[in-house]
Amino acid sequence: MKNLKGQAAIERPSVTARSMKGQAAIEYIMTYGWAILALVIVLGILFGSGILNPTYLVSEECDLGSNFPCNFIVFNQAGETKISMEIYNGFPYEIEIIGITVEEKDTGSVFTGLGGGRVDSGDKITMQGTLPDTELASGSMEKFGVTLNYVSCAPEVSEGGGCSASEHTISGKIVARIVSE
Repeated sequence: MKNLKGQAAIERPSVTARSMKGQAAIEYIMTYGWAILALVIVLGILFGSGILNPTYLVSEECDLGSNFPCNFIVFNQAGETKISMEIYNGFPYEIEIIGITVEEKDTGSVFTGLGGGRVDSGDKITMQGTLPDTELASGSMEKFGVTLNYVSCAPEVSEGGGCSASEHTISGKIVARIVSE
């Protein structure tokens, strides 16, 4: 018998784990809800600032192999897109660039006016070309396919200071951000 000392005998049900399930579910949802909300806010800030823009993450490159390191710029001028590129001769002998073709991957447009010429070992040649009647969007990232044809002027393969008749082809790529001049 309980000692109630004049108090009304009110029985209170015992608190069990079963009766606390609702509270645990709400606490779980609130804890993870705040974490998900914070993640959504951070992602919104990153996308809004342009850091997670796919074109921001792609780096510019000029890849013609280890013997032809190159630098370039692709820019818009007077309603046309132009390219200026320097190609270095990484061979231990002189070469002659017979021709170079730079083609825009999406449209198949080809830069005109890119020449060629002889390049001493360790020296560079600068070439410029134009996409006729085309202006690519400023700030966009574009991919170009490059085909370079050259002959060796090494003394071992040529007679009397000339160049070999055997033509070599190198394929590569350029990924460029189009700038406005």
